[in-house]
Amino acid sequence: MIPPRSSPLPLGPAEEPAFTALAAEAGRRFGAAFTPRGRGKLLAAVWARQFQLDLADLAAYAAVLKADPGEWNRLWPQALTDGGAFFRPVQQFKVAEALLREWAVGAPERDLRVLSLGPGAFEAISLAITLEEAGFRSKNWQVEISGLDLNPEAVARAGAGFFRSDELDGLSDGRRRKWFTPRAGGFIFKAALAPAITLAAGNAYEPETWPWPAASFDLIFCRDLTWEAPPEAPGRLMEILRSVLAPTGFIFTGPGEFLPEASGKLILEERAGVTWYRQGLRRTKANRFHQPRRLRKEAGTAVAPAEEVLAPELALKLVEAERLRTEGRPDEARDLVREVILAFLEQGRPAWAAWAWLAGSGRRED
Repeated sequence: MIPPRSSPLPLGPAEEPAFTALAAEAGRRFGAAFTPRGRGKLLAAVWARQFQLDLADLAAYAAVLKADPGEWNRLWPQALTDGGAFFRPVQQFKVAEALLREWAVGAPERDLRVLSLGPGAFEAISLAITLEEAGFRSKNWQVEISGLDLNPEAVARAGAGFFRSDELDGLSDGRRRKWFTPRAGGFIFKAALAPAITLAAGNAYEPETWPWPAASFDLIFCRDLTWEAPPEAPGRLMEILRSVLAPTGFIFTGPGEFLPEASGKLILEERAGVTWYRQGLRRTKANRFHQPRRLRKEAGTAVAPAEEVLAPELALKLVEAERLRTEGRPDEARDLVREVILAFLEQGRPAWAAWAWLAGSGRRED
């Protein structure tokens, strides 16, 4: 069996015309408008199907498509997969977690509903791990994760929770040990440790077919749904998302993927290079714990108020953070400082000493 190619290698002279014709036909059938990025995803899906069908080359696969039109419906969902990696990009998950922690302080109920559109197995599980590690369920929050994917195979895979060893390469050793059990040929996700994930097969652009028609979601991930879609798709998606977004909820699209401006109906915000949307007509309460940029720029003047008293265990975390920083381990250091900030956040107070440490660490932190 010929192994699949996972990266966009240059096509040979004989393959280029065949793929160009295949992409044009895919565009006619599914309303796609291929960009270079989308072309690469389609090509990767073609190679994957060649491998699954044990075909020698692209021309042989093109012949299968001509003989069996149903093969198009098996190819197209694979061209819409989430890239085959957990926490990609990781900064989006970090910012989403931080926003939810801040939002939770003033939430009227201890219910958290999350929607993942077009997620595949990787995004849904990444969100489940993020929310569990954030400690919502340990604080008696009811957490529900719903996902919709066009590809039935992705839905089945999320349910099975089986992954090859190389698909866990982006995870830390700690996360790998905590969340996955070794099995012959790969790893199984420990679903019992995380919030329940309800994943269904369906089309994000057809909300009338969703299995949760009257839901309202606090966090929505809908990444990469408009790149190769018809021109009217972003506006249509925006209206769909607004109809299911809670008044103080958040929407995350793919990096560099933006919804159209619609007279303030959705407001675009940014933190640490990550953007998200919220309802424009119902502004969320300002985050009074977010330290002004002036503090980060004028680190030498950042002084913790005298009345702030750190609990011994929190003071030790700041000491340990400084040790890690001097050892050249800044990411681990900042993780400890974030724990201090979040501990104060739960008490409704800003952690000035922790913010001052971040300001003095020389890296922008939002």
